[in-house]
Amino acid sequence: MVTFPSQSEAAAASRGGGAGITAAVLALLGGLFHLVGVAGGAVLLAGDGDLGRSLLTFATHLVLAAALITGGVGLVLAKEFGRVATIIGAAAALFVYVLVLVLGAFGVYFLGLLDGDVPLGYVGVLCVPAIGTLVLACLPPTGRWVTQGWS
Repeated sequence: MVTFPSQSEAAAASRGGGAGITAAVLALLGGLFHLVGVAGGAVLLAGDGDLGRSLLTFATHLVLAAALITGGVGLVLAKEFGRVATIIGAAAALFVYVLVLVLGAFGVYFLGLLDGDVPLGYVGVLCVPAIGTLVLACLPPTGRWVTQGWS
């Protein structure tokens, strides 16, 4: 006689590692992207005549990189702080990307963008992994992952 596990048994067996690890990888990749932005912000600080825009670009990338890398490492370690940092970092990144679009419409450019048109496609592409990271980090299986861990 073949028996199938009930839904609660299947949920208990699945610790959510797939969602948690995928969110961690996306967070780490997002953090690396923003580390490149930190370097770009440093270059802007050295050569751009607009100190305010350069500082804003540098600081924004630095904060996002720190949050996403901390979150990604924490999720790999299956720690609750990693999930929280990933959610905060991904939500902050989405907020910044939307802010780039809104401010760009009014002629205010930052995050490495120079005066001119804000590339809508570029910002849209940036939003896709940030949304994926946020959704995966918020899923209940990721919550189980950080409470039950690797064991």
